[in-house]
Amino acid sequence: MAKAKNEGTKYTVSYKSFKSKVLKSLPPAMLLFLSEKVLIKEIISDLASEFIGKKYNPKENLKTFFSDETSIEEVINECSNLSFLSEKKIIIYRIVKKTGTRGLQKDAKAGFLNYLKNPNPDNLLILLNTEKEFTFSNFEEFENTGIQIYVVSNDTQQELLDWCRDKLKGYEVDEDALIHLLQFVNPSYDEISTEIEKLKTYCMDSEKITINDVNLCVGMTKDFTEYNLFEAILNRNFEKAIEIYDNMSGKQTDSSKEVELRFVAFMNNLFINIHKLQDPVLKNMTEGFDLYRALKLYKDGPKMYNLYKNYMSGVNELKIQRAFDYIYQTDKTLKYTEKDKRLVINNLIHNLVNL
Repeated sequence: MAKAKNEGTKYTVSYKSFKSKVLKSLPPAMLLFLSEKVLIKEIISDLASEFIGKKYNPKENLKTFFSDETSIEEVINECSNLSFLSEKKIIIYRIVKKTGTRGLQKDAKAGFLNYLKNPNPDNLLILLNTEKEFTFSNFEEFENTGIQIYVVSNDTQQELLDWCRDKLKGYEVDEDALIHLLQFVNPSYDEISTEIEKLKTYCMDSEKITINDVNLCVGMTKDFTEYNLFEAILNRNFEKAIEIYDNMSGKQTDSSKEVELRFVAFMNNLFINIHKLQDPVLKNMTEGFDLYRALKLYKDGPKMYNLYKNYMSGVNELKIQRAFDYIYQTDKTLKYTEKDKRLVINNLIHNLVNL
């Protein structure tokens, strides 16, 4: 019988759960898979407070080693060192991915496994893998050795909101503004942290953060892609589509109609794809790379295709033809009249999301 592939899923925890588990009962050593820089700093700070206390001094109590430049003997010696002054230390061994090496080298694994048989209680050892993509089976020798293993995953939206609220202590902010902020960023703590720092600076005087502040501070600096725009139209989200247009327009450096014509071109491409899916050949094609390529869905193929399918359930051939008419008339109006550009695009978006 073939051995089941070990993906380490049983060790997967949200960041919030990870903190509550680790800080409740500190292990002598842990194998940690965590790629978010801001969270790494946060957990080290929390561990230091819990393990060392107010006397924590990073220069004295924190040692960081890298697997591509430090011998395993040096790390183990640091871990095993007993101090007469009972000086506690947090020792981090960052696993650096190298070509041709899977996980840790054999001698490094052997050294740590031997240390785990009798770990030094005055030191806290963290084997840290910061790669977003990894193969857990390369680390399975550490299972059932006494080391605590954690694969930190994305939190739920509510946990993300709680984390954002904590970072914005001292500022008045309602949940709608935070939810609005998350619409502009990827579900990455590092990216969210950067935008929060911008918001804190932008709203320093008022100490209050509103949806409008998020629009002006984050929305106008966000670089949207055509996929973000397609998603807004397919979800019939008028407000989001207008925000994306305003963002594109705000970056325009002259008075030309370039942005508006590019917006119209995006809409034309979107509905060409919608129309393609009426073709029996594509309609009967198995979902996968070939279908995504035919639709030019080179990014987030499965997600975008599902949006297409959901959208098509509410439209027919007549409505698709009407969409092309709206797009054509908008293109003519922009090229041959002096009508207010934003009003013209506003009308186009309104017509498309209400098909």
